[in-house]
Amino acid sequence: MKDPKNNFSIQLPLKGIVQAVTDLPDPVFAEKMMGDGVAIDPTDNVLYAPFSGQITQIHNSHHAVTLQQGDVELLMHIGLDTVALKGRGFELHVAEGDQVEQGQPLITFDADVIARECVSVQSAIVITSGQEITTVAPLGAVQTDLNQVVFTVPSSNDPQGTTAPAQETAAEPTGPAITGSIKIPNATGLHARPAARLAVEVRKADAKVTFTVNGKTCSGSSVTGIMSLKTKLGDELEIEAVGPDAQQVVADVIAAVKAGLGEEITSFSEAPHIKVEEEAPLLQVKSGEDGVLIGFTASPGRAIGKLVKHNQTLPEVTRESIGAAEERAAFKASVKSSIADLQSIIDRLTKNDQQDLAEVFNAHIELLSDPELSEKPLADIAKGQGAAWSWKLAYEAQAETLAKMDDPLLAGRAVDVRDIGLRVIKKLLGVDDGGEILEEGTILLQEDVTPSEIVALDLTKIVGLCTTHGGSSSHAAIIARSNDLPYLVNVEDGMKDLKDGTVLLLDAKRGKIKVSPTDEEQAAFTKKIENAAKQAEEYQRDAHKPAITTDGFQIEIAANIGSVEDAEKAVVAGAEAVGLLRSEFLYMERLNEPTEEEQAEKIGAILEVMGKERPVIIRTLDVGGDKPLPYLPMPHEENPFLGVRGVRIGIERPSILRRQVRAILSQAHKGHARIMYPMISALDELRAVNALVREEQKNLGVEHVEVGIMIEVPSAALMADKLAQEVDFFSIGTNDLTQYVMAIDRGHPGLASRADALHPAVLRMIELTVRAANDAGKWVGVCGGLASQIEAVPVLIGLGIKELSVSVPALPEVKHKVRTVSMEESCKLAQAALDCADTSDVKDLLKSQS
Repeated sequence: MKDPKNNFSIQLPLKGIVQAVTDLPDPVFAEKMMGDGVAIDPTDNVLYAPFSGQITQIHNSHHAVTLQQGDVELLMHIGLDTVALKGRGFELHVAEGDQVEQGQPLITFDADVIARECVSVQSAIVITSGQEITTVAPLGAVQTDLNQVVFTVPSSNDPQGTTAPAQETAAEPTGPAITGSIKIPNATGLHARPAARLAVEVRKADAKVTFTVNGKTCSGSSVTGIMSLKTKLGDELEIEAVGPDAQQVVADVIAAVKAGLGEEITSFSEAPHIKVEEEAPLLQVKSGEDGVLIGFTASPGRAIGKLVKHNQTLPEVTRESIGAAEERAAFKASVKSSIADLQSIIDRLTKNDQQDLAEVFNAHIELLSDPELSEKPLADIAKGQGAAWSWKLAYEAQAETLAKMDDPLLAGRAVDVRDIGLRVIKKLLGVDDGGEILEEGTILLQEDVTPSEIVALDLTKIVGLCTTHGGSSSHAAIIARSNDLPYLVNVEDGMKDLKDGTVLLLDAKRGKIKVSPTDEEQAAFTKKIENAAKQAEEYQRDAHKPAITTDGFQIEIAANIGSVEDAEKAVVAGAEAVGLLRSEFLYMERLNEPTEEEQAEKIGAILEVMGKERPVIIRTLDVGGDKPLPYLPMPHEENPFLGVRGVRIGIERPSILRRQVRAILSQAHKGHARIMYPMISALDELRAVNALVREEQKNLGVEHVEVGIMIEVPSAALMADKLAQEVDFFSIGTNDLTQYVMAIDRGHPGLASRADALHPAVLRMIELTVRAANDAGKWVGVCGGLASQIEAVPVLIGLGIKELSVSVPALPEVKHKVRTVSMEESCKLAQAALDCADTSDVKDLLKSQS
């Protein structure tokens, strides 16, 4: 707020006694090293915004916050030596980047904890942007009115202007860059006090000084800049100085940091070096066969190929330059090569009628071609920094800026900037992804794979995929199954020791990899693949016949799909319905939310392909967890699988759900549409979304459309009797149900393989759900990965499942399997499985029946 004299007013941020800043028992504040200001001895425990502005910085320990408007930057530091509390006793109400209003609560603190454990509760309110203050509030008096002006500072007429230290507004220093580095010995890093002392040291010199820590850079003369580095004990502080005093200031900074900047230092030699020995887990699974490694099936199939390992670990990026001309040439060549790779991906996706996915990579090319993104790294290269270092700083800064944008579309671009950033930096560092040198018949090994990476794989060359991490029910696994790509997860570590080019027999159906097979073994495996192909042809010939057990019970066999192309393939493969249309595929791999019209067009096209005789279950938007949306940035969650995902997105953002429901209802007349809600965990959620659907049905004049829910959390299975009263059907999502029943993140690198849907606990949840549905006269299907596991089919139909919705490639074989079993024997098998003690017992039981 400005007064008539164009002064900027700082109002009361903390109720208490206003004092002179020189009264604080801390020389850094008292001597105004941080800047001019006041002290407040609080009588309350809430820090408020003293003016409207942006939160530019919050210390890791939550005791200090910086607020800025135009050229005014204010640091509010609660208590003295409170950094040692490491956040204990402080509750944040805002986040970095937030816009706040005057009087808005910023931090609540425990004054008793501070009084007991710290030097003082007295708090410093100081201007860090360099202006001198004029105190307005009387000193020594208690102030409680948040509208009370405490002090004013002169302000420029430019609301966006900034006041910089004198040496930065002067002519840019010239000369060679002098560099140095030192490890930070301060136990709590460079917080306010040491940062102020360090900035004072820099300001003495006639030089421009830059500090870098962990890739973040700031001006050495800026206290808040140094604090924004968020350093910790042992971090490497890199120093660069240009100017007449460059050599001296680098030496002075190193000496000052080494001495602790007014604080006790921690000797690194005193810290014990703890070596943690590697141990074999008690439940570690090994093949036990010579030359055989095992993994867990994410997508079944068999393939013979040669190993190619993708190295996803980047070498250390340093500032060193081999010469400006060479670094500039390397940078431009890497960008050009990256664009060429992206164009190859686009051409392949376009050829495969995957234009929506190609749009994402077109956007990546646009970003790489943007001169603004290259401007900063090229300037830094000209100053003598390495290309990889310069590029890394530039794209990370750009991504961070975008991520904080209020506009969801712009914020979503941060993901794309990081993606292209990584692509170029790999080129600069000589880390080859192998994409351009892959030969036909490649079996790829990498640590893990994301859905977008699977989409980008050239499946004309890659015949199989193995990852050392990942889960068999991950989103990437679902995409692999839909592309009929053999894929094993959590393969034994021994695979990482194999050389590129090693011949492998990948049996992703049985979870085995034969290493360096003999000619006889290769011939036998080739025969298996040929026999499997012949069997697949036989299954396909009968694919359009109904799936009826030997004793006359018909099971509906449906398809899990995500596009019109999938629907067309499903019809050819004999699908009798769509048990799961994953509508998130209409939303993902694009830069903005599809319009209601776009959604309607695609849903209508799928309904027309399936026809009125084949029902289509359309699951409402199911994102969050392992399926983020680039244009729907969500707050950081400690455990996103227990956060806002599935139907909770629609509940939190009903406009998105409403648009999708309207798109579905508007097309319902083109086929037999059903609506299904994911992640329902309680009756009030179901009633809320049902009410929205009924409202839109009435608005559009649409007749009743069947609705159902996914059973994928334990609470839904346990309350199935109540939920069944308000739906037409249930569909069990075994992937998530297993994750939540077993309390194992299905993407966990070490545990995901144990999240097996054949565990008796999961089967008991299925049985409980079916029993409740039968009592209510409703039917139950399974659309999770378990339905596509051939050996599990008899167990599922024996439990009373009426519909199996499977990946498109599995349709003919699942139908064939149903025709080979009897319902009577399947019921006995299901009961035996329910009585088993563990997954291994169930699997042994199923093997004995095959």
